[in-house]
Amino acid sequence: MPKKKGKVNKLARMSDEERARYLQHRADMEEEARRRKQELVARFIKNKLEKEEKFSRMNTAKLNQSWRVVLRKNKCKEMETDINGMMGSFQFMVERKDRLLASLVQNLHESDEQHRRIFQAHAESLGKFLEIGAQRLDQLQEEYEHQKNALLENWDKEFLEQSANQERAEFKLQLIIFKKNQDFQQYKSENTTAMATAKNDARLEVRAAIYFEMS
Repeated sequence: MPKKKGKVNKLARMSDEERARYLQHRADMEEEARRRKQELVARFIKNKLEKEEKFSRMNTAKLNQSWRVVLRKNKCKEMETDINGMMGSFQFMVERKDRLLASLVQNLHESDEQHRRIFQAHAESLGKFLEIGAQRLDQLQEEYEHQKNALLENWDKEFLEQSANQERAEFKLQLIIFKKNQDFQQYKSENTTAMATAKNDARLEVRAAIYFEMS
């Protein structure tokens, strides 16, 4: 109360201009104090909001992390179940392939043994056929040599006979040609003589006919 009274007394002692400046100054100070208070409140609210947002982000991150952990665990369980199923299927397929390979290997051994026996039998049969063929070739070679020698002997005989026959035939032909030449010369001489006689006779007849006509 005394302070307010002192202020009233102080204002009373001031002039109107001083009082107006003083009041304006007081109003400015109060306005500045109110502005600072508002800034403090706004800064406090801002800091509070930032902290809340930070806590909210942290809590959201923690929730997301926890949710990811839960999802990861569920996914791991699903993947484990799938992997176990695939491992079981893979093991079954491997065992099936092993049985199939074992069966194929057994069949391969059996086929190889069968092929070996067949090849051995074929080789033995082929050897027998080759032996028979060699014997047959030797026999054919002997028959060929025998027939060749016989043919050569017959050919020599026939060649000598044909040569002798040819010589006799040529000799006969030469005799025939010689005889024909002699007969031809004789015929030619006789024919020439006959023609000359006939020509002479005809000339005599013509002369006689001319003589008779003239007489």
